[in-house]
Amino acid sequence: MDFPTIPITSKRILVVEDDGHLRERIVKTLEIEGYTVQQASDLATAVRYLQQLRPDLIISDMNIPGSNGAGFYQMVRGDPNWTTIPFILLAEGKKQKEIQIARDLGVEDYLPKPIDFDSLVRIVHTRLLRSAELQIALIDQAYLETIEVLANTVEGRDPYTHGHIGRVSMYAQWLAEALEWPKEQMRTLAFGARLHDIGKIVVPDHILKKPGDLTPEEWELMKQHPIAGGKILSNIKHLQDALNYVLYHHERWDGSGYPHGLAGRDIPIEGRLLAIADVYDALTTDRPYHPARPRSEVIQYLNLRAGVHFDPDLTPIFIQALEDRTRFE
Repeated sequence: MDFPTIPITSKRILVVEDDGHLRERIVKTLEIEGYTVQQASDLATAVRYLQQLRPDLIISDMNIPGSNGAGFYQMVRGDPNWTTIPFILLAEGKKQKEIQIARDLGVEDYLPKPIDFDSLVRIVHTRLLRSAELQIALIDQAYLETIEVLANTVEGRDPYTHGHIGRVSMYAQWLAEALEWPKEQMRTLAFGARLHDIGKIVVPDHILKKPGDLTPEEWELMKQHPIAGGKILSNIKHLQDALNYVLYHHERWDGSGYPHGLAGRDIPIEGRLLAIADVYDALTTDRPYHPARPRSEVIQYLNLRAGVHFDPDLTPIFIQALEDRTRFE
């Protein structure tokens, strides 16, 4: 074969084909690639396997005893437990009617007979990778929706920061895109930015909503919210990579931040990035202790504090990204 082999040993494939010789060849080819394969020669056996152990992909001949490939496909797609299983249909290459039926049904992939086994493996790999990406996207969406509820619950306690989490997430994303962060980092950013203030759940309302200056004791309690947030997330395996956003977004380049007093590049880049987005939003919106400042004034402030409060390399990139995104506002 002229393409990389990617063994995916955890993936289960159901092969439905009444031609025993061809079925054995398909099974052997897929097992060599590291797949676990169940095989069936008729509809009844195929359905029994489906009910017992949901496969990750189905390969079926267009003509199988007890039904046909088209009917089997429609049955699978009609059951909510099976509707997302990728389906590859095997059709006689000389029978254009069979191929057209497959197309009309919307079958994800079909292969003409005689089968090119290199093409079979290539299609199986591609379809399973796409399916995995879809599952990750669905899981991520579910996590994001849950995170939004948690974040909004915390934010809802403070009427002065309404919309803060969404705006900070947006500004942080703009900077990350300007830095050309890869997809996986952007995914973690989406979680971390939304959860960066989750630790405020432990801050009493009288401190969180206080319109005037905090006392030294109140300020010390407020400064513990990154650590409190880190403790909350430390028990959630899926969110471990988001911890740096929660723990370090109040650290400062010169070491005067909190809760750890880290300085320069000892501050994880996630914290340095979010610090800029967080302060920009805080200064451009109304707070009990200050009115919203004009964008131009806040940009000037960011420039002045680059190398003191903020990462001197990230700050100009953020400002440029901000100007690019808001040019026509």
